[in-house]
Amino acid sequence: MAVLKIVPKLYQEKIPEKLKEEISLVTTGEAKYYNRLYKFFQYTDIQCTADINYETRKMYMDSLEKEDISEKYKAELLSLFDRLKIENMPDVYSQGKPFSVEQEFFKQDKLFLLYVPNKKKAQSFRQVVDKNDLLWDLTRIHSSQLVRQTKILLCEILNMDKVQRHRRYFLEPLKALIRFCDKYGIDDIEEMEQADENRFYLYLNKESEIIKKQASKIVEFARRTLFLTDSETNWRACIWYMDRFQFDKSRINASSPVKSLSFINIYEKENRWYLQLYAKYLVGISDLSLSNIRNTISFISQFLKYLDGQSKKVTELEIQDIEGYVSVLDKSDIKYSTFNRYITHMHTFLQFLKMKNIEVLKFYPERFLKKGFSEHNERSVPEKTIAHLIKELPAFPEHLQLMYLILFCTGIRKSEVCTIKSGAFYSQGNENWMRIYQSKMRREKVIPVPSLLVGLVNDYEKKYGIKNGEYLFKNKKGGAFNGQTFSNQMIRECKVRG
Repeated sequence: MAVLKIVPKLYQEKIPEKLKEEISLVTTGEAKYYNRLYKFFQYTDIQCTADINYETRKMYMDSLEKEDISEKYKAELLSLFDRLKIENMPDVYSQGKPFSVEQEFFKQDKLFLLYVPNKKKAQSFRQVVDKNDLLWDLTRIHSSQLVRQTKILLCEILNMDKVQRHRRYFLEPLKALIRFCDKYGIDDIEEMEQADENRFYLYLNKESEIIKKQASKIVEFARRTLFLTDSETNWRACIWYMDRFQFDKSRINASSPVKSLSFINIYEKENRWYLQLYAKYLVGISDLSLSNIRNTISFISQFLKYLDGQSKKVTELEIQDIEGYVSVLDKSDIKYSTFNRYITHMHTFLQFLKMKNIEVLKFYPERFLKKGFSEHNERSVPEKTIAHLIKELPAFPEHLQLMYLILFCTGIRKSEVCTIKSGAFYSQGNENWMRIYQSKMRREKVIPVPSLLVGLVNDYEKKYGIKNGEYLFKNKKGGAFNGQTFSNQMIRECKVRG
């Protein structure tokens, strides 16, 4: 084995003192290690380990390949080189400071995650067998926007409090997503359409099972992260995430919150942008609830998808296109009231565009609206069924027992029982009340209740340590209990007990 026995004075003179100190920290005085490092660094302009990057490491690997030493010894020397970089890292990024694209490391065109400036996280990458997997060569990406988004997503993943074996479930699929976007000319992940997403899943056929399983999750993660972290709202994004905005409580149904608005199935970009302009108005200026906005967008999206099939832009509409769409609606199995909503939403959308000085067809919705009779939805429950349910109620989970009793005694909506807060039940003299905010009606309501119900609620609050103002019934994250979850649990318990 070829090993330098001494350190020539010439080598030492060409090595900066700081770098000498850093080398001694990891070589522990063993000549077979520090000799080789001294010999390598004399031909570089490296002043200290902070200057070492992926290119430096590659140069060192190339120098080892020229030597007549075993592969095992090469691996040992390369591992030592990585230790030299990692163990001399300053603690500035190890003190809870999150990663940011503004940091020097992320301004590079080649990001080598083994050298990410956080000693603890860099150490976690040492267990990766093939270190080439840790290189993100952004010089191969043609879109500067895609490069910027890649760096943002890498920062978000590195900021996760996860061990390396879990972090790879994000890193490997993300690398595949970036390769796909670059190959097919997708410059902005936020503007990926449904067709792009479907093509991405086909693109992964030859990838590992880990990447295939995480494919849909990484697309969602990328879209959400970019939309929420951009300095300015990207109104052209195909999916808007509502966490970016702050809404008055009257616009939110906490038991079934609208988490996002989607424009992903509209392929004509001009038409999609017109709908996004309308949605921007509905979200930012109107006082509609988010659930109503989502429904409105859904109705108009159906019309725009029809235009996709006709290869028509909204600005090219003719009355024959409206008639064709109405004919399609006529053939569908929908009630007259739903049919009329499709027509009125389409008309309101076109009126909005005219207000924005966008030339579109003017049509009169009255020509197409249908007449009909209002139907009464029979929602009463037979007394026999109620009696059987109350008899079986003690066997139900405790939260379902109390939720049902509140519904039974007050007649409030399912969504409202899910959003009751501690302190809503109270007594005044001989009278007992429940105060609740009705999001659908946008008002507070006070309802008389039996004293026994107030006692049951108070006992429940004490038993589970529910503080005043907290939700009485919580989801796993402490938010309001989900209305659909409540329905599913009640149905399951009822089926079990006949």
